[in-house]
Amino acid sequence: MAGEDQQNNAGGPRPNSWAAPLRGAAIAAGLLEEACAAGAGDPLRLEVVRTLARDLAGELRALSVLADAETGAVEGVLRAADLANLAACVVPELTEARAAEAAAAAYQAAGAARALCILAEAGTAGTGASSGKYALNALGDVRGAAWRARLAVRQMDEFFEGES
Repeated sequence: MAGEDQQNNAGGPRPNSWAAPLRGAAIAAGLLEEACAAGAGDPLRLEVVRTLARDLAGELRALSVLADAETGAVEGVLRAADLANLAACVVPELTEARAAEAAAAAYQAAGAARALCILAEAGTAGTGASSGKYALNALGDVRGAAWRARLAVRQMDEFFEGES
């Protein structure tokens, strides 16, 4: 409890503030898994995407209950960005209805990645650890993942603009 108070007083996010975006990304993974149901496109490719989405969902759920919130946020940003990119890559291969579900998963995962990026940056700055080598590397990873999530959103926007 004293550690939580110190973190809160230091200006960092509350420990449980990471859980909601992580759960949101896990829900997005479930949505992608459902979008890639049999009959929506190439069966082998979709089975691979379903398996990856299922694995990412499990990892994101596990991270949402991790005691080390900062590690959970950093790892969560990376996985949410992976999920957004996976969804963006599979959208063109799906039927129209299923493509919309996969796009929704991409947007939701990208939003979770952005939220986690903000929390990770605030957490690192709030602890004064931003000068440490690990913290600098983690921030670089987080920012790179947030960029990849934004790229997935741009891909979705371009795909649906081209469909109009």
